[in-house]
Amino acid sequence: SVVLALMFFGLAQEEIKQNNQDIGKWETSLSYGFLSEKNPVSMIEFSRLLNINKQSDLYISFGSMLFASGVGLGYKYYLRNKDSNSIFINFGSHLAHLGTADEGMTIYGINISSGYSIIKSDLGNKYVVDKYGREWKSLSFKKSLTNIGVSLMYMGDNSMGAFPFISFEKRF
Repeated sequence: SVVLALMFFGLAQEEIKQNNQDIGKWETSLSYGFLSEKNPVSMIEFSRLLNINKQSDLYISFGSMLFASGVGLGYKYYLRNKDSNSIFINFGSHLAHLGTADEGMTIYGINISSGYSIIKSDLGNKYVVDKYGREWKSLSFKKSLTNIGVSLMYMGDNSMGAFPFISFEKRF
């Protein structure tokens, strides 16, 4: 029975490895839209995400919009598996500079966001045809999603606010 238990344990460990291939690995994300849950001051955002498990990520993001740029750092938790449509909660901090270098202001604070992620399926393999008619496989995305929700922000000057966001994200 000890041999059978060891075999079962070995098979279970192998199944966990196969099912969690991306756990503990970094992903890259590029998103655009009106604000964001990761970095409240952004229309275009680049992020690096550490997959903790099938329901949560740690992230660092860099965002920009007209006369503003910023960085965000935080944690995102999905109520369901993050590979399916799911409600999420995000806890983060942000630092941004608004305006020009001469006449600008720096803002910082924490944000708590709640929203819904809609996963786009049918990504498939994309091919690009060059001017000579040759097919090349283009960058394939792991997933494409839309994030919709509201961010509650508490700023460094003790002010508070709530801002809606919608962003379209590609992970690769």
